[in-house]
Amino acid sequence: MLSDDKGQASAEFIFVTLIAIIVIGSLVSVIGSNQAETQSSNAAGAKIMGEKIAETVNTVYINGNGYSIIMNLSTLNSGMNSTTYPFNFTATPSNTTANGTTMGVITVTTGTTNMVINVIPTKFSGTTTINNANSYQVTNVNGVIQIS
Repeated sequence: MLSDDKGQASAEFIFVTLIAIIVIGSLVSVIGSNQAETQSSNAAGAKIMGEKIAETVNTVYINGNGYSIIMNLSTLNSGMNSTTYPFNFTATPSNTTANGTTMGVITVTTGTTNMVINVIPTKFSGTTTINNANSYQVTNVNGVIQIS
């Protein structure tokens, strides 16, 4: 790069700088696309966990008084977890009223993503927050879903 011709050194410097800017720009693009993939996978994971919880709650409700299922979310969650992108969520069973109709819902939150899954029962008792690290016993007690 050191040359007697000062114009040659300036041209090489400009060329090297241009290549560095292109490489840095492409790295920024890759980082942005990985972030978007993480957010969409969080939404998909929240939907999967919400559907699993809703399926368990609906099954317990449909089978009547005294029916019980142990719901182990840690095993399902371990398949969605990685060291690079850990998957953590909280789920909340509740009911909501829309147009005069009361509906049961499971709201799953992971990061900034919320998924709402409708369920058949509208009455819940026991644990109000479900997370990915535990097992829960879901029991139908006279039409009230008890989660413990």
